[in-house]
Amino acid sequence: MKKIKSIFIISIGIALASQVNLNFFVPGFIITLAVVILPVFLYFYKEFNPIEILFTTGIVSPFYRGIFLYIATRDLHTTLGFIGPDVLFYFTYGILFYLIYWKKPKTNLTDLFFSVFFCDFLSNVLEISVMLGFKGYSYDMFQNLALIAFIRTVVAISIILLLKYYKFLLIKEEHEERYRKLILMTSSVKSEIYFMNKNNADIEDVMKKAYFLYKTISEQNYPIDLKNISLDIAKDVHEIKKDYISVIKGLEEMLGGKTDTVKMNIEDMANIIEIDVKEYIKRNKYNVGLKFAIVGNFNVREHFYLVSVLRNLIYNSLEAMEEIKNGYIKISITKNQGYCVFVISDNGKGIKEKDIEYIFNPGFSTKFNTETGDICRGIGLAHVKGIVNDIFSGTIEVHSIADKGTEFIIKIKEDKMEGEAI
Repeated sequence: MKKIKSIFIISIGIALASQVNLNFFVPGFIITLAVVILPVFLYFYKEFNPIEILFTTGIVSPFYRGIFLYIATRDLHTTLGFIGPDVLFYFTYGILFYLIYWKKPKTNLTDLFFSVFFCDFLSNVLEISVMLGFKGYSYDMFQNLALIAFIRTVVAISIILLLKYYKFLLIKEEHEERYRKLILMTSSVKSEIYFMNKNNADIEDVMKKAYFLYKTISEQNYPIDLKNISLDIAKDVHEIKKDYISVIKGLEEMLGGKTDTVKMNIEDMANIIEIDVKEYIKRNKYNVGLKFAIVGNFNVREHFYLVSVLRNLIYNSLEAMEEIKNGYIKISITKNQGYCVFVISDNGKGIKEKDIEYIFNPGFSTKFNTETGDICRGIGLAHVKGIVNDIFSGTIEVHSIADKGTEFIIKIKEDKMEGEAI
């Protein structure tokens, strides 16, 4: 049913295109736009037998044309005389295209070009021959039919190439979008794995303390219930640690090791981050400009972690400018005296002087939701500093003036940034 519906839609489209036409040679013989778009449909709908399409079109299109002819002439015999050869044209085209092109196991655009040309030319020769009663031929007639067939074939193939190129651009754009999302997702997951590994050490410390508490209680004359509770705490913390390690291993296996062996240059990274942030700005209707200024391109070994660091700082700046008009965020990236230097600056509400020394502490946050009463978990900047220090052996510092803006400066040695040659 779906196949029949599709064939009829194609036929109706060709029938409508046939109304754009010119008269040639003899009354009733027309050159239509339909024959230009016909090969386009046949090429992109290869799953349909061309005989099925052309036989359906050979009924629908002449019938459509015949209605207008009959209204104009009120003569059924004249109408049939005009549309009869039209039916023959489509039937002939379908059979020829099936034999010359569609039956071939392997074809290319060159095969399509010659197939379309000969189908067009031979079908027109047969149509006009019927209309002339197989007499009155002339060299000019065949020459003109060949020229018309050639021009229509060139136009049809050009349309196909343009559509293929447009489709290629769409696919490329889709792949680039998926790649950007994959990079951003992987950077987030790897950063969370890093943070979970750090937390794992804290869990280990809690487990040791719980077990030490159990041993101390066991050696003292404490109630048995207290002894059992302390042992249960140690066991529960141990089980939590096992589950935690299992989650970390699962995430690491999911990402695989290959993602860490490929370097990415800083300009590509900046492009990915810029597109992501600008989409966020547009979606949330922020009045904020974003600009990357890169002097000297370079490769980054641990690019997933660096993406996470830069995004975190940029989104931090955005949160500080929710009520700022004409806000800006500038990310300056340079190489200076053996260091890669990243400066993320904004003109947001800034950080109070009394809070600056605490902003990198886990759990510290100045962000408070007045509607829900929730305080942000505050691991963002602690997370950033941990990655800069532990992964890149770099430094991060902040300069801020309340109600003026904030500037974060990250310095990482070039050899640590680019890693060993692969």
